[in-house]
Amino acid sequence: LAERNTHLMRTIQENYQTKKIVGQCEAMRKVIQLALTIARRPINTLILGPTGAGKEVIAKAIHFNSPRREGPFVAVNCTAIPDSLFESEMFGYVGGAFTGANPQGKAGFFEAADGGTIFLDEIGEIPLQIQAKLLSVIQNKVVCRVGSTRSVPVDVRILAATNRDLRAEVAAGRFRQDLYYRLSAFSVELPPLRSCPEDVCFLI
Repeated sequence: LAERNTHLMRTIQENYQTKKIVGQCEAMRKVIQLALTIARRPINTLILGPTGAGKEVIAKAIHFNSPRREGPFVAVNCTAIPDSLFESEMFGYVGGAFTGANPQGKAGFFEAADGGTIFLDEIGEIPLQIQAKLLSVIQNKVVCRVGSTRSVPVDVRILAATNRDLRAEVAAGRFRQDLYYRLSAFSVELPPLRSCPEDVCFLI
C-alpha cells in the first residue's frame, strides 16, 4: 500500500508539472513562469481569469511544484456550499453542534488541508459573515469548529480564484478589503482563450 501510494503521488505530481500545461502563447508562457516563481514562495495567491481558463490547473501546478507537494491539496468550490453550511464545512463542527450533525463531529476543509494547500475557487461568492471568519483564520492560523471553544492550529497555504473583479466588489461593499489584501499577496491573471488563438489547435 505504501509503494502504491508513493507511485500514485508521483503520477499526480507529474501530471501537474508546468511542462504539461497546454499553452504556447506568450501570455500563457508568462503565467507558467510566474506560477513556478510563486510555487517556491510560501505566500497566499489570487488566481484571476474567466470561467474555463484553467484556474484550478494553475493552482494544482503551484501546489505540486512547491515545498508542500507532499501535503494535501484540498479544492473547495465556494459556489457549491449553501450559506447555512458554509461555516461548518470550512471550519468543521463538534458532535451535536446542530440538528443532523454527525455525533462524532467533522473536520472542516482547513483541517483537512493542514500541512498542504487549500484552493478556494470562486472566492468572490462567499458571504460577508464568512469572510470575517476566513480573515481571522488567515491572520491567526487557527480554526474553531462550530459548537466548540477550542482553537485548532492549521498550517495551510491559501490559493484563491475568481472570475470577478474583486476590486470592484470591494468598492461596492460586497467583499472585505482587508481579506482581499490578505489573499492577493501575489496575483496571477490567466488570459482568455480568445486572446490566444494559436493555442486552440494544441487544446483540441
